[in-house]
Amino acid sequence: MTGAGAGIVAGGAAVWQWYRPKRSHSEPDGRYRSLVLAWPAPETDLVMIVARERGFFTNYSLDVTTRAVTTGNQAIAALGKDSVVGAAAPALSWLPALYGGKKAKLIAGLSAGTYRLLVRSHTGIVRLENLVGKTIAVVDEDAADRRFFSVLLRRKGISPGDVHWKAVPADQISGRIASGELDGVVAHDFLAWHLLSGSGGGLTELAGSTTGHYSERINRVFGLDENYLADDPGGGIALALAFRDAGRWIEKHRDEAVTLLAPHLPQMDEDTVSDMLAHEPKPIHLIGHWLRDQMAQYADELKLIDILPDSLDSGSFAQSVCRNVLRP
Repeated sequence: MTGAGAGIVAGGAAVWQWYRPKRSHSEPDGRYRSLVLAWPAPETDLVMIVARERGFFTNYSLDVTTRAVTTGNQAIAALGKDSVVGAAAPALSWLPALYGGKKAKLIAGLSAGTYRLLVRSHTGIVRLENLVGKTIAVVDEDAADRRFFSVLLRRKGISPGDVHWKAVPADQISGRIASGELDGVVAHDFLAWHLLSGSGGGLTELAGSTTGHYSERINRVFGLDENYLADDPGGGIALALAFRDAGRWIEKHRDEAVTLLAPHLPQMDEDTVSDMLAHEPKPIHLIGHWLRDQMAQYADELKLIDILPDSLDSGSFAQSVCRNVLRP
């Protein structure tokens, strides 16, 4: 990534990466629970794979069924319907939905972002300013990928509207870039890495969230339906701890994580999967005020692109939508 990603401020990563409450916290009650969670592409999500296959759900007496969706917005929309009690989605998707009245609380950050802006090589696009007037593909026109890069552009004084964003199905992106119809694409792994590694040098990563300050910030966040959390707070505790343990395991067992993930990505061989994980941020899991602080930062950034109103008190808003389930 160029210095573009560093414009979004983050701090204290070494302190909060594996947050452990200093005071006593609530303990799991050991009760068996069968839960349905809405999850974008759970079959290729490393945190979900590890939580399930390494037994972290079982450790907390959880029988988790995933409702597979394509986007974070779809996961949020499914929450509270058809027995879905929890959802995973990017912070940039969660916060507008919560501001709009979605009845949920964010309880844990799951992982950092893997957003990548890929552009055709040898076209003179060497910095964000060169994107003005260019056509950039997005897999989902309202996805967090576009919002992330819109923030980067705004911080450079560029209106995101000066870029021609074009919704393109994932399976058409490579061909349409090769033909010159598209100048680039914004996406996240594994799709972004698959496009980059399979381009034969035809694509270059211009900017992204995998290095610099943004790699030290949460992207995907887990939230629970408010009614479920009120009825069964113990379920929230068990889920938060299971995801925490899965993240810690990934950090300590990177080679084994590759072995677990590779069979779920038949599009890539194991060496490519290993290379992808080596170029992604290390695992992060946040709860409590660390999570609230980052959600407030995201709220400020969403104001820059007119998704949230300038009048919103970001700190108070973040406090209202986050819940530390581990504190009695």
